[in-house]
This record gives sequence, C-alpha cells and structure tokens, in this order.
Amino acid sequence: MKNLIEKKILIQSSTGSNLHGILYLHGEESKKQSILMICHGFTGDKDEWGRFPKLTKSLNKEKINALTFDFTGSGENERVPITLSKQIQDVESVYEWVKNEGYEGIAVLGLSFGGRTILGANLPGIRAYVFWAPAIFVQSSEDQRDWFKDLDKGPVKIPSSGKGEPIIIDLSFVTEFAKLRVKPLLKNLELPTLIVQGTSDESVPLELTRKAFQLLPKDENHELIEIQNATHDFEGRHLTKFIKNTVMWLKKYI
Repeated sequence: MKNLIEKKILIQSSTGSNLHGILYLHGEESKKQSILMICHGFTGDKDEWGRFPKLTKSLNKEKINALTFDFTGSGENERVPITLSKQIQDVESVYEWVKNEGYEGIAVLGLSFGGRTILGANLPGIRAYVFWAPAIFVQSSEDQRDWFKDLDKGPVKIPSSGKGEPIIIDLSFVTEFAKLRVKPLLKNLELPTLIVQGTSDESVPLELTRKAFQLLPKDENHELIEIQNATHDFEGRHLTKFIKNTVMWLKKYI
C-alpha cells in the first residue's frame, strides 16, 4: 500500500474567503474516483484534535481520498464572524472545487455543527452523507448560554478548540441557526445517510439524534449507529468505532 500523501490547498469560497485545506491522497497517481469531504464542528478546525487525520488514514487503506478544510472564520482562515450561511457557502464552494478536480464518487461528512451545515447545503450529484454527532436538534449548554448572553451588545470571541485564535460570532449566528428548517430537509434526504452518535454525548444528546433519524426515509440506505459510552469529544476506542463504521459504510456507496 502506498503512503498517504498530504497536499495543502487553498479553495476560494463564494464568501470571499480563501479556505485552507488538506487533500489526502492514497498515492501520487491516485485515481480521482472516490473522495470524502470532511467538515469540522463549531470552534473546531480541519484537524479536530487529530480525529480527521486518523479517519483519512483508514480511508486511504480503502483507496478513498479525503479533503479537510477550515470554514470561513475558523482554523487558519482570517477571523470574521461565523454564520451558518457562510459555512453552507463554503461547503458548496468546496464541492464545486472537488467536482472540477474530476472526482465522481463524492461523499460528505459533517461533525456536530458541520452536520447541520451539510444538511443545509445544496450538493447536487453527491453520493452519500455521513453525520458524526450532528447538531441538528440542539439544546443550549451552560457554555453556550454564557457565549450568547452578550451578543446583543456586539461580537463575542470564543476560544478555538484547535491551535488558532478565538473565533468570532455575532447575533446573526443565532438568528441564522434558528432559521434553518431541518425537518423538511431530513424528510427529503433520500440519498444514503449514516449517522454515528455517542450514547453519552451531552452536547448533542442521543435522544435528539434519534429524533432526527426518525425523520429520515426508512430504508436500508439510512442508518443510525450508536457508540456506547462515547461523549461529544470521542477519542481512543470510541473514535476507532466511529471511523470503522464510517469507512465500512462508505465503501458501499463511493
């Protein structure tokens, strides 16, 4: 098996931002057949504490390429207020870039807020969706209430979970989040869809993810896998299970 090749790239988003990304190829002469676009969560970045690179290594063994990137206002990108609409534009711009590169079997994965993002994106021709602990139906945590309480006074800085500087949100973050009508989007998501969710996740409780899954079409191409005792910051053996189930599932569709 050839070694995984990492290529740093910049993708122009329709938001006006240059998105920093990493293209993971399973060989220098890698055929442009299958690729997974990987979208990080709120306050996260294209690395997500090493979880995404570990996923790409497992994809590499199955000759599936991968692309991780930082959303507008996150990671290595210039700091501007983060909104759902900007992230949706980013996903759509990255998808156009991937298609222009010649890939045909394209799937997309969204972690947490990245899951809500890909649900709202228009990605015609995509083969499959993967959601990791998706923030589709949410409840406010104590941290979130602290972040949001002063938004009416102006932008708020929130520590990044990665190596970058704090991210910025303003009142538009909350209003846009609430505007996305998730129920009809879920009901109409006929493409193959996998949700992987930890049973001990306090940020995205299991019952809310089950509620989202119940709205999806009921057939063998829609699956919810529950990882026992995994939290929202899943790692170690829990991460291994998230990755194993994802790779096995993607092999069927891309």
